[in-house]
Amino acid sequence: MKKYFSLVVFLFVLSVGYSQSHRNCGTMASLQHLQKQDPMLKNKMALQEVEIKKWIAKHGREQQKTIITIPVVVHVIYNTNAQNISDAQIQSQIDVLNADYRRLNADTSNTPSFFDTLAADVEIEFCFAHQDPNGNWTNGVTRTSTTKTVFDLSQNDAKYTAQGGHDVWDRDKYFNIWVVPEIQEGGMTGILGYAQFPGGPAATDGVVIGYHYFGTMGTAQYPYNKGRTLTHESGHWLDLYHIWGDDGSACWGSDQVDDTPNQGGENYGCPSFPHPSCTNVSDMYMNYMDYTDDACMNMFSKGQKMRMLAAMNTSRAPLKNSGMCQVVSVENPKEQKEIKIYPNPSKGNITLDFGTMNIKGIVNIRVYNSVGQLVYSESCQDARALKNIELTNAVDGIYMVHIDSEHFNIVRKIEIHR
Repeated sequence: MKKYFSLVVFLFVLSVGYSQSHRNCGTMASLQHLQKQDPMLKNKMALQEVEIKKWIAKHGREQQKTIITIPVVVHVIYNTNAQNISDAQIQSQIDVLNADYRRLNADTSNTPSFFDTLAADVEIEFCFAHQDPNGNWTNGVTRTSTTKTVFDLSQNDAKYTAQGGHDVWDRDKYFNIWVVPEIQEGGMTGILGYAQFPGGPAATDGVVIGYHYFGTMGTAQYPYNKGRTLTHESGHWLDLYHIWGDDGSACWGSDQVDDTPNQGGENYGCPSFPHPSCTNVSDMYMNYMDYTDDACMNMFSKGQKMRMLAAMNTSRAPLKNSGMCQVVSVENPKEQKEIKIYPNPSKGNITLDFGTMNIKGIVNIRVYNSVGQLVYSESCQDARALKNIELTNAVDGIYMVHIDSEHFNIVRKIEIHR
């Protein structure tokens, strides 16, 4: 998009208030604050831009050989019980990320034929981290009660335990996501989320999302209830800029991607094709990096794919080998040794035997494959006697069965051989 480039373009932020009547991303405003705090950040990002372009020039025509998997930790910061969103709502958001980045989203048919050949499978996937910074098992979710009702992007307070949020986990091992009650900049509210571009401070690296705009169920509110706010913000985290180049409507900014059309400003709601601006045939308003409603976003371009892959092979390369998606086997507490899983090895049908135990409350049962991908998930009220699980689509290999409640968590290894 847009042939004329100036570093000033993508650092420019309009001095306007925010409104929840349409999408508002706080990423560029956050970047401006970070640059005030660190005057060298502009130069650092300019050097990173050189490395991004070098990588694309060298590898842009190569076929991606492996899928990149990024380990995720979700920090839920809540002031009320409603804001303490469920595991199911969090899972729904990760499902959206994986569908959108692999071009497996159900609404791909809504991409206009004019742009369809440019739509990309980014070949990036996301998994819950299964090791915490101390090497212990985790389900990839932390939960923190706070006295705060709103967090300020200019302060990045959501990312500090001492300020009512939660400290970052090592950014070279985890993609940190904070879900918060509300986001503001100064006194202006209505911000759906914001991200930190590669190169910013390690202590604040990641994405922050309001709890009303996270996932596809529970507290997620129309028209931002299809999980696309995190798809958009994770694009920034992987070094994508807004598709119109953040130049207002001047038609001279750049998102540093060649196959996105020159676009005169952001789009809201759900435009119809063609929707032209500047001198283009149509804006790529269905792109995840525009500002349209969740239901009207459905694609990344091939050029955006290469830019994100370049980020994953330069500034964010350590994440590729962090190993945090691997499920950790833990020793079972004495009182839980009564739980048995059989047969093991299995042909795909297994039984959880709780023996004489009578576990009260919600019991979560999850099965992960050897690379940490979730293959089975179920939550049940109370647990006693026998529980049958059918892993009919599981291929031969090693799997980890995780069982947890508010009183315990255990992990058992099983083998499947057909």
